[in-house]
Amino acid sequence: MELSNREWASLFWIAAFVVHAVFNDKNGQLAKRLKSFLRAFFVPKIVVVMAWASLWIVLCIQMLRYAGAWDVGNLKTTLLWAVTFAFVTLLDIGRISEDDTYFRKTVRDTVGATVAITFIAEAYSFPLAVELILIPYLALMTGIQVVSEKKPEQASVHKLANTLLAVIGLVYVAYGFYMIAIDFREFATWTTLREFLIPITLSLLFLPYLYVVSVLVAYERTFTGLRCAQRDYALRRYAAFQAALRFRFNLEGLRRWKRHIGVFQPDSREGILASISEVKANQKKESNPPPVSPDLGWCPIAATTFLAEQGLTTGDYHRMGDGQWGASSPMVELNNAAILPDNIAYYIEGDEVAAKRLKVKLHVNDRSAGAASDSRFRDVCATLLRTIAKELPPTQCEQILQCDTVNVEAAGRRIRLQKEDFSVAAKGYSRMLTVEYNPTCRSGRA
Repeated sequence: MELSNREWASLFWIAAFVVHAVFNDKNGQLAKRLKSFLRAFFVPKIVVVMAWASLWIVLCIQMLRYAGAWDVGNLKTTLLWAVTFAFVTLLDIGRISEDDTYFRKTVRDTVGATVAITFIAEAYSFPLAVELILIPYLALMTGIQVVSEKKPEQASVHKLANTLLAVIGLVYVAYGFYMIAIDFREFATWTTLREFLIPITLSLLFLPYLYVVSVLVAYERTFTGLRCAQRDYALRRYAAFQAALRFRFNLEGLRRWKRHIGVFQPDSREGILASISEVKANQKKESNPPPVSPDLGWCPIAATTFLAEQGLTTGDYHRMGDGQWGASSPMVELNNAAILPDNIAYYIEGDEVAAKRLKVKLHVNDRSAGAASDSRFRDVCATLLRTIAKELPPTQCEQILQCDTVNVEAAGRRIRLQKEDFSVAAKGYSRMLTVEYNPTCRSGRA
């Protein structure tokens, strides 16, 4: 339970910052912001989730204590873990409920080699005077790194901050290894092993609770959307019951169904059941895509990943109304430093059986700084053309992409390239590549 010099130094600087903020808060703004934060935090739903999380953590600790893997000496490590991992993670539960890869990545990171290196770096601290100097220095470098990351003109500053932080990190790790080498008997104890394993074990034991909360959040969001899509209370209750019964822990299916009912708004029990069945059938189709005749178009499931290497993977291919089906990628920002970043996105259009039309669309908000975005657009378009029109010669592909406006038939595809200027005040423009499947040109089958 004894605090290290690094922890004492951190507490000193935190206390100094708080005292400075209080004595310089002449207009009472700090108190108002603190009151607003507490009011936002202590809402019933958050309090209930945190209370159950605390109970879950206590039960996990009791289980570890019964197994001889925890004692009071591990309380400090446990409290730090609870604040820095458990409760902080719960505050971001909305994002977690939308990320199907979160739990897999968390398990991988929790048991990775980085955890051991971090533990060694934190196992020993420098003398208090040294830590008092290093803590504000690290805070300053971290702040510079974060601010300069979004400003291309400060790339050299960002690189320097990264280098200095890496050097200090290596110093901490080297010092840890040095102290272990000269005092290995003191380090290689059951107490040290417990200190290392407790955060890992508690993180893994906390994931089931985190998963349950993420499921509840996903259902709450769906049922909130259901209230907007369906005014009939009885039908809304029936829809909620059927969704919980048939989707259970299939959160991706639940999210798709939420979108589906928002668009089509079924007004009967049969319509509710049909909507659920359609979403589940589409999910099943994705796991084993049916073959698509070359005379009809591209396989929609395959088309969603045509630009995966460019970071433009679409969501699921789904019905959009009037017999039209489609999918789209999120808009990817290209220059985050700008007030209005440029963006690029990928779209698929077709029918239930096949994808007929593929689009890549670029928005440039400031033409004076659009060269980099144009280059990225050409790279993405070249990737798409290589993927779906393998017979297209590289030289012809390059010629097409160097133009602002193109409408040609090549390698069995109808390829159109368009550029449209925004208003004069906006000083921007958009570019769009459209590739349509052309069944009359059999040489370009995909």
